[in-house]
Amino acid sequence: QAFLEEAGHSIIVSESASELTGDLSGFDAIVLNTLRQPATKNDLDEAQRGGFEGYVAGGGSLLSIHISPASCPDWSEMKKITGGGWVLGESWHPPFGWFQVYIDQPDHPIAAGVEDFLTYDECHCGLDIQPGIDVFMHGMVDDEVKPLGWTHQFGAGRVANIVLGHAGSSQEHPQFQKLILNALNYLK
Repeated sequence: QAFLEEAGHSIIVSESASELTGDLSGFDAIVLNTLRQPATKNDLDEAQRGGFEGYVAGGGSLLSIHISPASCPDWSEMKKITGGGWVLGESWHPPFGWFQVYIDQPDHPIAAGVEDFLTYDECHCGLDIQPGIDVFMHGMVDDEVKPLGWTHQFGAGRVANIVLGHAGSSQEHPQFQKLILNALNYLK
């Protein structure tokens, strides 16, 4: 929140997600940076799911970060909206630690000004990747490419998904912050 506000963005932080049931036309984007599920009693209810899906499908923008696509695990639309992501009980990652992030598309608007970099984070594996996504960065685990950032359209809405961002130290990385700011500019 702090670095987004320092960059000039106006932010409303919501833990309840009650805003999703109202008029969302005044919002430039939803930034989903949480895991919402029944086990933690913060799952989106039917009205919130409908508002969320309707906002994005109707032309709204979504930036999904890290574990967020695993939200609402019993709702298949979540992965369609985010373009894929972590699957509870199936996806995995090597131990939290240093690894290389590779920029596949240096000309992609979200990758602008970002070069390959080392980060202290999690490289997610075994993700549910939806067809038609546009991967702009990846990591490597056991000599296999692991998508770490992608964009796609959901209905009339633009979506960006950045898998990085597990911990505060990960989110403080200057390249991570550049990716997030670029993504918000891309989603406008």
